[in-house]
Amino acid sequence: MLFRGFDTTRRDSVIERRRGASILIALGIYFAAGGYGVYLHLQKVQSVDVLLEPELKDFVAEEAPEPEPEPEEEAPPPPPEPQPKPAERPKPKPQPKLVPDKAPEAPPPEADRARDDKAYGTGEGGAGAGKAPDKRPEPEKKPEPKKEPEPKKEPKPKVEKIDPTVPIDRPERSTPPKPDPGNATPDYPKDLRDQGVEGEIVIKLHIANDGAVKGMKVLRKTNNATGEEAQEAASKLFLKAVVAAVKSWKYTPCMYQGQAISVWIPVTIPFKLKAG
Repeated sequence: MLFRGFDTTRRDSVIERRRGASILIALGIYFAAGGYGVYLHLQKVQSVDVLLEPELKDFVAEEAPEPEPEPEEEAPPPPPEPQPKPAERPKPKPQPKLVPDKAPEAPPPEADRARDDKAYGTGEGGAGAGKAPDKRPEPEKKPEPKKEPEPKKEPKPKVEKIDPTVPIDRPERSTPPKPDPGNATPDYPKDLRDQGVEGEIVIKLHIANDGAVKGMKVLRKTNNATGEEAQEAASKLFLKAVVAAVKSWKYTPCMYQGQAISVWIPVTIPFKLKAG
């Protein structure tokens, strides 16, 4: 039987059987691949995080801009060039002193003077004779009383006009807002806790004049995850936990010049694992 050769009469039946088996195997592989693809798609859909809308519609969380680099100090201008000294003027020559003529040593005798006084020889005072001086003592002048200087009036402090609804950095002479004792701390993300990842979020909170938290600015995000992608993912999880907590916080509003105002206050939120 082994050496008789191939029977050509049975060739078609063998080919038909092999073709049918190949079609069944191909259909099985196609359906298996399709089912596996559907399974993977369902797994991806189930792992997508669902973000819930915040309770406060006006709550705003934004990244704070990085500080601009300080401008470089300009070099001082070069010193002015020394100017030449002016030429010294020649000193004037000393002039000879003029000596006046000698005056007569004694006045001329009275006999030589001209007598033009009408009262001459009558015994009365001449035209040049004056009245006798008054020897009565002059009345003493009383000293004027000294005026005491008036006390200086202290200037009244200027009252700054502040819009209580617009948040500003807290003024120096203001009462800082106090947190409500019932404010809940942010939840530690479970995945990061299991991995032993710690971090810290530094923010600025917008405390309105009614004590509610209206928004926040992210100042700094740090964590000890390994790799840039892991650190970015950890920062997002920590920040999500912070937003969920602070939007429900309450404060005693900041008071300034007798009114409640809106202010920005810095807050540091650490995520630390307890030892043991």
